[in-house]
Amino acid sequence: MDPKMLALLGDKRFKCFVSILKGKRCDMLDVDAEKLLAGDEQEKEKIYRFLPELDKVRRSGYDVIGRLIELANRLRSENVSDLTTAVGVMISTMFGREISDEDTRKIGSIIDAFKCVQLDQDGVSIDNECLERANIPDELKDQIRAVTVVNLVWSA
Repeated sequence: MDPKMLALLGDKRFKCFVSILKGKRCDMLDVDAEKLLAGDEQEKEKIYRFLPELDKVRRSGYDVIGRLIELANRLRSENVSDLTTAVGVMISTMFGREISDEDTRKIGSIIDAFKCVQLDQDGVSIDNECLERANIPDELKDQIRAVTVVNLVWSA
C-alpha cells in the first residue's frame, strides 16, 4: 500500500470520518451522518473534499467513500449473514474485489462453525454435535478440531 495512504489511516481527518461512519459527531467536518450513511452524494462530496487523498482514488474509478459507507451500514447489523456480507464488503474495499453471494454464505457458515468452539475456565473445547451440523467442508471441521487440540495442549 502507498505510504501516503498508510499515513492517512492514522490522520485525525480520517479518524473524524470514521467517527461519522460510527454515527458520532466530529467538529472538524459538518456532515449530516444520516444523509451520508444513506449515500447522499452531496455529503459524500464533503468527505472527498475533506480527504483529497481518497478523491485521488475515486478519480481512478473506485468510489472508496461509497464502499466505506456500505461497510459501515453492514457492520451496524448484528445479523450473522449481514456480518459476513460486511466481511465481503471489507475485503472488496481493501482489495478491490467483489465477493459473491455464494462466498458470503460460505463465510457465514464458517462463522457459525466457530460458535461450536466453547471457551471456559478449563480452556477451549469443541461441541462436536454442533460442528457436525455446520455446513462447512470436513477438512475445515478437522482444522477447527486440530486448532482446538493444540490450544488445549498449549494451555495445559
